[in-house]
Amino acid sequence: MTLPDTPLHSVLYDGWSLIYQPNSPQSLHLLAILSCRLEGFQGFLALPGEPPDWLPPVETTRVIFTANMPRNRLVWEQRILPGLRRELEADLLHLTSPTPPLFGPAVNVVSPSGFGGSHRVGGFSSRLRQAVSQGGMARLAGLFWPDDLPDPKGMGAVYRLPPAIPVEFFDLGSKPGDRQLDESLDLPEAYVLYHGPAEETALRRLLNAWSWVAGSVGEMYPLLAIGLEDESRKKLDVLAASFDLSETVRSLPAMPPKDLGLIYQRCVAVLHPGDDSPWGGPVRLALASGKPVVSQVSEHMDALVGPAAYLVKDGEARALGAALITVLAEEEIAERLSQLGRQRAEAWSLETFSQGLLAAYQDMLSKQNK
Repeated sequence: MTLPDTPLHSVLYDGWSLIYQPNSPQSLHLLAILSCRLEGFQGFLALPGEPPDWLPPVETTRVIFTANMPRNRLVWEQRILPGLRRELEADLLHLTSPTPPLFGPAVNVVSPSGFGGSHRVGGFSSRLRQAVSQGGMARLAGLFWPDDLPDPKGMGAVYRLPPAIPVEFFDLGSKPGDRQLDESLDLPEAYVLYHGPAEETALRRLLNAWSWVAGSVGEMYPLLAIGLEDESRKKLDVLAASFDLSETVRSLPAMPPKDLGLIYQRCVAVLHPGDDSPWGGPVRLALASGKPVVSQVSEHMDALVGPAAYLVKDGEARALGAALITVLAEEEIAERLSQLGRQRAEAWSLETFSQGLLAAYQDMLSKQNK
């Protein structure tokens, strides 16, 4: 007897970030997931807008047009996604933001991506989103967590998976698109890269550190910020002017995620004053790209980078600035950090992540069927 060539199970993925935050950790981690081969599983992708041309092939994509507004985001997560999961009869709903639905069967899975705090600001809809998300997180089918980070606090069903990043950050070499990318974005010859949180407190922390650097090296190595939405880019411009740093600070608009690997390749260092995202974060991307990282000491960061970054205690602005100047001025230190970063990233592969992801999906479904 020949068995039908159909998937045994299916997963619905939340693609909001692919449309509205394509350069965010949520989007980059989802792209890594969508690149996996999961035998026996069919993937459904929910999008709030038309699929971009850079999106990898997905077996089934459903577009439900939803404008990028706080209230709509809440409706998307709490009503549209659960309804679509029921309609498609998907076994699991997988999100890359810690904002799962509060009601309905507990078939929700989260790979927490992002820097925390971004969905906790704003008006009533944002605060309500935080409140209902906390309830949804308390009844997850599973939380996926990188196996090289300390255990998340206060979580139940945690599945440890090998780290993974999008394939664009491996084996970049010299690509034909390099020159075209430079011309279209008018990139500096060399720059310090920031790809971190976008809320005002984070941008102020960044500029405080940069203010200790700009006078000596800013003309040669300006600060380039990516991953900011339009409102945050405007906020950065206003803050940079107030710090008298406008001439050495600029940001780029959203770009196809495939171009981010080249943006990382061309930078001289990554400045990240804060903790990294568990999945899809800039520190992990920098290590895989062989770029020195300047950040601050924390349990999370220590576990992630080991000796492959220049960390300062307490994230004090002057100390961060001094560390960055050291990395830029001391070629031996920068090269050693680059080599250690590449070595650390050698064990990260989509293949091992795919195997762990498949096993986690299977385990969750087996527990639900008991």
